[in-house]
Amino acid sequence: MALKLFEAKDELNLAEFPLCVLGHRTRPEAKTLHFQDRIWDAAAGQHITRQLTITGSDSYGLPTALDDEVLLGLVQLSRQQGFAERKVSFTRYQLIRLLNWRDESKSYERIETSLNRWTGVTLLYSNAWWNKERRCWVDEKFHVLDNVRLYRRRPGRSERPGSLFVWNEVLFESFRGGNLKSLDLDFFRNLRTPTAKRLYRFLDKRFYHRKRWEFGLKELAWEHIGLARSYDVAGLKRRLRPGIQELEERGFLKPMPEADRFQRICTGEWRVRLEKFRPANRRATPTPGTAAGSLVGDLVARGVTAAAARLIGERYPVDQIRDQIAAFDWLQARDAQTISRNPAGYLVRAIEQNYSMPKGLSDALKREHRRPRVNQRLLRPRRQQPDQKEIQRQQRCRQFWSSLSADESCAAEREALAQARPFQRRLIDAGGSAGQAAREAILDAYALHRINCGK
Repeated sequence: MALKLFEAKDELNLAEFPLCVLGHRTRPEAKTLHFQDRIWDAAAGQHITRQLTITGSDSYGLPTALDDEVLLGLVQLSRQQGFAERKVSFTRYQLIRLLNWRDESKSYERIETSLNRWTGVTLLYSNAWWNKERRCWVDEKFHVLDNVRLYRRRPGRSERPGSLFVWNEVLFESFRGGNLKSLDLDFFRNLRTPTAKRLYRFLDKRFYHRKRWEFGLKELAWEHIGLARSYDVAGLKRRLRPGIQELEERGFLKPMPEADRFQRICTGEWRVRLEKFRPANRRATPTPGTAAGSLVGDLVARGVTAAAARLIGERYPVDQIRDQIAAFDWLQARDAQTISRNPAGYLVRAIEQNYSMPKGLSDALKREHRRPRVNQRLLRPRRQQPDQKEIQRQQRCRQFWSSLSADESCAAEREALAQARPFQRRLIDAGGSAGQAAREAILDAYALHRINCGK
């Protein structure tokens, strides 16, 4: 029976306020962030003020948007292990695959920097940390990580296992207490801008309670997204628009005119309206029996979220979608660098902007048109001849798995499947022969990697 892949989670307190500078760099002199808002507390029967102060270390400073992604990745590593212990064993390679980063030295160094930064960060919540057990807001002051142990990767060799990190007790108890929400990790990773990612995590939490929200523009931008307080109203709207537009294009937010999105209350005071997208005419949504519906399934199998795939099927011509899927498959088969960082995001942009066909694919199609047709039945006997190298490869894989104990085999299988690409996860979840083939390919690749590294 195929192993079911884990469901990603987000901690609710971490989704409410930003923990980082909304960018990839920080000013060396900046060591503190402060966020504050006022909400209605039904239990207390009054409005309360919530405050969060974040301080960074002198050496590493404040977290950035990439550090926030790493922290979310650490939550998923702990989730994979069922939030069993504060101490979580991992490898940086695991985390890189989970975050969909490139497997290169720069990524390993970036993760180490991020772990150093989170170890030195202090969070001070004042009436702003939700304690699910007590059902009230409390004060909490803590570091995110208590300690980290890393084994360095030697040049030309795989990373030695045994690295670990330890959650602070306050944060870990919130995990164990179930103060969590489901998170579409594929959708999150495919977003292009830090603003869109931060908006998505915050709104995905808020939309659980109701599907339409209005916020003060400054409160949303400053206190929940993390935009700089030096921006005036025009600057805040300018910085928010790309993130909002991206979430509209991906089928998460309902599109609306600018005058409805941003509304002026008085001089210097504006409100912003945000509503979850719900198709108004469900009959217009592509169905599995149509050509567009079939292409929606093809997009989902390649890592595009179901909502974004349906929106693409409604907005773009079938031939345009089909051509870009063919080009995407051609590039992926050749491990093209242009799609390695974010394959599903590349595919969505290619369809939206109708990228021209890669030159190599265009040339191959021209040669195919010029090539005389061959009776395919004449080729079958040759294709069915056993390949000695393939037989040896399969034997090595079987020997590897048979050499493991039952516990070791289960642990190795979990680690292998956790490294699956998004489109492979979709195939596995869908089941059937394609899912089984994807699962076997992942396990074989993992076995060969372990064999080459001397287990």
